[in-house]
Amino acid sequence: MAKQKPQAKPIAKKESTQSVAVEQSANNQQTSTSLEQNLVRWTPAIFAALIFVSYSPVWQNTFVWDDKPYIILNEFVKNFDLKGLLTEYHVGNYHPLTMLSLAIEYALVKEQTWLYHLDNLILHTLNSWLVFKLIQKLNGSFWVAFFTGALFAIHPLHVESVAWAAERKDVLYTIFLLLSLWYYIKFDETQDKKWYAVSILLFLASCLSKGMAVVLPALLIITDYCFLKKPINAKLFINKVPYFVLTFFFAYMATHAQKDAGADATSVISQAYTLGERILMSCYAFCFYWVKTLIPFKLYAFYPYPGKPNGSLPAIYSGAFLGVILLVGAILWFGRKDKRIWWAGAFFLIAVSTVLQFPFPVGSAIVADRYYYLSSIGPLFLLGLAFNRFYQKSKAALPVFAIVALGLCALSFKQTGTWKNGLTLFTPADKEFPNDAMILSNLGWYYLENKEFPTSKSYLMRADDGGFKNGDVCRTIGSMFLDEGDSKTALKYFERATQYLPKTNRTNWLLGTAHYRLGNMAEAEKYYREAVANEPKNAEYLNVWGLSLTGLNRFEESRKVFDDAIKLNPQLWDAYLNHSYTYRLEKKFDQEIKELDALLTKNPDYLTAYRNIGVTYVDLKQDDKAVSYWKKGAERDKTGEYEYNIGINYVARGDIKTATEWYIKSAKEGNANAKGILEKNGVKY
Repeated sequence: MAKQKPQAKPIAKKESTQSVAVEQSANNQQTSTSLEQNLVRWTPAIFAALIFVSYSPVWQNTFVWDDKPYIILNEFVKNFDLKGLLTEYHVGNYHPLTMLSLAIEYALVKEQTWLYHLDNLILHTLNSWLVFKLIQKLNGSFWVAFFTGALFAIHPLHVESVAWAAERKDVLYTIFLLLSLWYYIKFDETQDKKWYAVSILLFLASCLSKGMAVVLPALLIITDYCFLKKPINAKLFINKVPYFVLTFFFAYMATHAQKDAGADATSVISQAYTLGERILMSCYAFCFYWVKTLIPFKLYAFYPYPGKPNGSLPAIYSGAFLGVILLVGAILWFGRKDKRIWWAGAFFLIAVSTVLQFPFPVGSAIVADRYYYLSSIGPLFLLGLAFNRFYQKSKAALPVFAIVALGLCALSFKQTGTWKNGLTLFTPADKEFPNDAMILSNLGWYYLENKEFPTSKSYLMRADDGGFKNGDVCRTIGSMFLDEGDSKTALKYFERATQYLPKTNRTNWLLGTAHYRLGNMAEAEKYYREAVANEPKNAEYLNVWGLSLTGLNRFEESRKVFDDAIKLNPQLWDAYLNHSYTYRLEKKFDQEIKELDALLTKNPDYLTAYRNIGVTYVDLKQDDKAVSYWKKGAERDKTGEYEYNIGINYVARGDIKTATEWYIKSAKEGNANAKGILEKNGVKY
């Protein structure tokens, strides 16, 4: 006998109380209304319109915050290194599908931001529609699903996940997770194992997009219990085994990625706060998202851990403990008669559990808007139920919801604009949390990028003074002091950077440069040599190593190093110059001039060679030859430097008239030294 295909079984909708049955009866009647029929058809377009209007400022937004390490500075992304994208950790995370999506976009538009934002908006629109479809399938009510999906689409707490290019991982992992949940339910309806396999594969894709996807098995269990009416027993867990296997694997990968990036917050937070304080902070985080669901104001890019000005946490954290008791108690109490309430509360708790900072702290922020993206489905579902009940009782429900939606759109519009650049993003946070080191450092990076170096240095030093133990901050401050000529202070910051960062070649180069400028040639040579040992094919490192060897009068060794640098980069003109300079130090002037002439044959625009040849001819008492080379340099240089040198030479010869003529030429080129001499002597130019 042919085997019959299993028949689809509807999701149970029978409730334990008369009031719920009455509501669902009313819901069934709604399906016949023309308004609902039209909305069903137009729901995706409505959601898309709401989202694209609410997020319209995003087209003005630049790359901010982690966009640089994720995209702009990520060599795997820029070079479309498929192996690196799929196997390496990135910024303390393992999410290869997310990185692959960013690499594809970079290959198409490079650093133009519009495509990254467009894709995030499309994914967010699809997620909103999936929330609508999922709630409609589980609950059976169009209006509950519509209210929930619309709130998901426009809630301001989602702006961080959507308007931030690097937060692609949120919108991407969520779409795979919701699809996995959808096909799991379809498998339960049909008992067709192909949908079970599809669900598992989609869960794998979700985990490959962001580690927070590991919560799905627990979400499946509460869906089984609350909507699919399955008892909690061993049988319920059997078909979850593949999901749990993936969960444990990706949980391990996420933990290892954080530690590999030096972002393991557990030990730092454990030392700063007692167990009781960490529990209170977890309660605060729990309440934060529920409060912001209803009052989505004062949203910031960063929410720091609390200080303890009087030796203990502020009173609001103790109040949060009471808030958790009341909120959980209310969900448990009302959920006795309506398990949808249990499902909503449990969905939120499970989805946000990995970032509630207890028992394992994550990152440097106590809460983050992006953590609300998936978990918001629980609280927003409760609001959808509430609006639906209001709709059953009053025609005013739809106008009221429209007003609420309009307000949320306006708030999301405003919040999207804060992601325009680093200044607009972190200035509000700086006002709310003054002197927070993380916020100060990000403002410092913004000003550094915009070449406002004094302001950048001020912010970064304030961050460092505030106890921000960050190697990049120390290294950047040191680089600024180095550029200002204060090598001694720069060296102190570089040495501190090595306490917080693995000693990279970049750090070795900076340490070597600081020592070189301080005249500590032996130390400079040591650091440069270490940089070359780690990166032997870096011509720049070889060049500076050669300089330090020259400073130690090890001329034969330095010339060999310069030769190696030139072989690696035949257009590294400084290496040719430095090679020739070793002969000058050995007073082998003919060989120096010969090499510099050869350099000018290769590159007639390398101006320093004209200057050095001229200086050498002056030392050889051959002033006319010196001037002839400086004149060649003057033909190519428009700073007046060579005309000024010629003037000095004629002064030394006692020919003031000719010297004055050259000073005038130099001054007309804008040379400040020549102007000063002429003005001092009352000569017009």
